[in-house]
Amino acid sequence: MNYDAYMLLWQNAFIQLKQIDYINKSDVHVSKVLTYSSFLIVTEGGAQIVIDDQSHHVQRFSIFHLGKSQCLHIRAQQSVSYFLISYKGDVMYKDAFMQHLYMHYQPFQTHFSCVPANPIVIHNILQDMYSKWQSGSIQEHLSVRASFYELIYHVFRELAEGQGKPHEIDKAEAARLFIKQHIHQPLSIQTLADMLQISTRHLLRIFKARYEIGPQIYLQQLRIEQAKQYLLTNQYGIKEIAISLGFEDEYYFSRAFKKATNLAPSSFRLKYASNMSENAITNENDFQYNNNQLAQAKRFENGENEIIMQKMIHHIKLPFLLSLFVLLAACNEETSHSKIDEPISPDKAETRTVTDDSGREVEIPMKAERVVTDWYLGQILALDVVPVGGVTANLDYAAFLKQHYKDGEITNIGTDGKVSLEKVLELKPDLIITWNVEDVAKYEKIAPTIVFAEDAHQSVTEEIKAMGNYLGRQAEAEAFTKEFENRIAKAKEKIMNIIPKHSTFTTYEMFEKNATIVGKSSVSGGRALYQILGMKPQGKVQELFDTKEASNGRYEVSYEVVGDYVGDYNFMINFFNKEGQLPATWTNLDVVKNNQVLELPSEYYFASDPLSGLHQAEELADKIVEFTKAQQQ
Repeated sequence: MNYDAYMLLWQNAFIQLKQIDYINKSDVHVSKVLTYSSFLIVTEGGAQIVIDDQSHHVQRFSIFHLGKSQCLHIRAQQSVSYFLISYKGDVMYKDAFMQHLYMHYQPFQTHFSCVPANPIVIHNILQDMYSKWQSGSIQEHLSVRASFYELIYHVFRELAEGQGKPHEIDKAEAARLFIKQHIHQPLSIQTLADMLQISTRHLLRIFKARYEIGPQIYLQQLRIEQAKQYLLTNQYGIKEIAISLGFEDEYYFSRAFKKATNLAPSSFRLKYASNMSENAITNENDFQYNNNQLAQAKRFENGENEIIMQKMIHHIKLPFLLSLFVLLAACNEETSHSKIDEPISPDKAETRTVTDDSGREVEIPMKAERVVTDWYLGQILALDVVPVGGVTANLDYAAFLKQHYKDGEITNIGTDGKVSLEKVLELKPDLIITWNVEDVAKYEKIAPTIVFAEDAHQSVTEEIKAMGNYLGRQAEAEAFTKEFENRIAKAKEKIMNIIPKHSTFTTYEMFEKNATIVGKSSVSGGRALYQILGMKPQGKVQELFDTKEASNGRYEVSYEVVGDYVGDYNFMINFFNKEGQLPATWTNLDVVKNNQVLELPSEYYFASDPLSGLHQAEELADKIVEFTKAQQQ
């Protein structure tokens, strides 16, 4: 977690406290989608806490930060005490750099946790806040707001100094949820253990301690229960059911089914299918759970966790399970796909309905002509569409885009990074494209609005095709894709013709107290270098990619170990230290002393849209060739 960036953003934050709740020594059963960003602080007792698809077994003082619209479930079989502080935050940024930090780090939406080393101080702050909040007076509420900033200070101080530790994922529950969503796939205990980075013996021990049965038995029981449902539909053959549920063959399935139910699959179908409405599968047919597991099972059966489980189908994997962050703000798997409904012929209608990247169905023009966007200038310009309005401060960190429009063509709709609805209204747009779900309600009063999300698309071509669908520019999207592929092929060829075989590459970002290694699909040229050009990361960098979850596309490393990541080709972007001195552990590196680090200008390499990525890739190719020739002389 890049504490420098987060603390800088909180330093410039404006906070409105919305509610402070305190539950004291009570059995609770909470399931809710949060209306505001929130801090949940468990001060006493134990509880099972699920935040989106991450489960935590809390038995001590713990702090969790949750973003707006995240799903929170709290289950406490015994009494638990906790505070829930709801707030609305905004960053008062005055330049494009702060706006970019806000966009990429999302301080009020990021999920993180902390088990503080000094809980007494924090508990005292919380009790004082709640007492004053209950008074209702303006003076006391002002004091509460000051105390809230003090709370933030203590949490980040503990994390930054290494005293407070992130709360660990509940690995037993993570394994159970993963099994539940993969009953149709081959699944071994070794695979589960590898995903959780624990031994098979440890997995078996913690799973059985929690649920009183081993994971193999749990998987078998789930498959039998699913088989019952398939048999009751009377639509599938015994062999089809066996194959779909991962059994070796229908004979093995029949033996397992009969052992669990005392009926062969065909006999079960004959006995129950004709009277399905009266003999639906209920808890009487379910395998026996312990209390914790039964509560979980009932929750899924009743649909309370439908949002969580839909999201988990697409997202659960080791890096995600072990990460502190969830870069996705929605709770439905549909948000990870941009899709368009069957278009209506132009002679019948001038509009069509699409499903945007947040899962909303929106009626938009067949071919938008007057587009306004608060972020996605690069994606739109790539399709030969010049938006009538945009936050032009964004272009300060996307300088490659300036060659794709003329001065004055794009009206600035932002002042100090804030969008002016009056300016948007004056432009009479027929389509608004935004990154921020929270702004949709405001924009929709002016024109049809879609939410676009870069991370909802797996590649440059998918991203451009999705935007082409929204704008009604499918042909332009195809044309850009072909040109993109041709130009990138030439850039790759230029590089491979000159660099030594097996050359490795690293890109650093320089911050005040630490450096970061740029990820393979992030901003700061990472997408261009690794994803578009396909360059090979240095060995330790590749290890980061394989074993760690990136924080907003970056991997934080201390200056003491930056030398471990030096590749054959090294790039540097200096955001925070333009006026300061970099530490000796960096300046004493041979590649630094010998001027073998290529510095990339931040105004050209912050953006990661496909158009900027294309220009970055071509410029990187030129820099690599020029550097290689100079070294060979």
